[in-house]
Amino acid sequence: YLDLITEGKLSPGVRDGTYTVQGRRSIHAPLYTVGDNEKVAVISDLDDTVLVTNVPDPVAALRNMLFTDPKKREAVHGMASFYRQLQDVLGGAPFFYLSTSPWNIEPMLRQFISVHGLPQGPLLLRDFDPRPKTFIPSGVEHKLEFCEQLMDDFPGMKFILIGDNGQHDPQTYAKIANDHPGRVLAIGIRQLQPIESMKFHMSLHAMPDVKVPVFYGHSGDNLRRTMIPYIQELRDHQKLRELHEQTLKQKKG
Repeated sequence: YLDLITEGKLSPGVRDGTYTVQGRRSIHAPLYTVGDNEKVAVISDLDDTVLVTNVPDPVAALRNMLFTDPKKREAVHGMASFYRQLQDVLGGAPFFYLSTSPWNIEPMLRQFISVHGLPQGPLLLRDFDPRPKTFIPSGVEHKLEFCEQLMDDFPGMKFILIGDNGQHDPQTYAKIANDHPGRVLAIGIRQLQPIESMKFHMSLHAMPDVKVPVFYGHSGDNLRRTMIPYIQELRDHQKLRELHEQTLKQKKG
């Protein structure tokens, strides 16, 4: 994959990009452009937040990664409809997906997102590297790095963070929220069912103290029922504030 910064003027949206490296055939990939006027974005974990991965079981994870048809991959119940409604409430807000999966399976993850009707968005994956963990970032470091990068890339934007308690998302998101006061509007944590944690030997992680609302649920339906009303309230409050500021400007003019 390529990791580079380039300049250009593009309108917001998704378009097909063609990438060419000398001596290699051209490839196509989606190019996502985020508008300057976007005020809120969603950062979502993929593994066991929206996609059932069996990550703690190396054999099952490898089998799923390499051999399972994306159309047959299991999605966490209700997350797709929750995300679609969340994006609608936020007026088409961009989604960024984090995963500790390697870049090698990007096409499979992209197809999974499409098949299950999840909002399209950039995938932020990890290098597949057989070297010892001291040479490459851990899953926690990987997610922290990309969250920090998004905070820096979009300084005027606020974020909603969604993950699960099967890995270290609570600690990761708490650090982001505490290190960037006022930038995180809410945190959603999909709680694994007890049978999931027992079956795949997962250690469940509690949410550290944070000064932002945290919502919990075993499924997308649970999170939707609690988070959507809160986000709608935030949106309506923001609209009233903007209308008030516009009225004041008109009076001064």
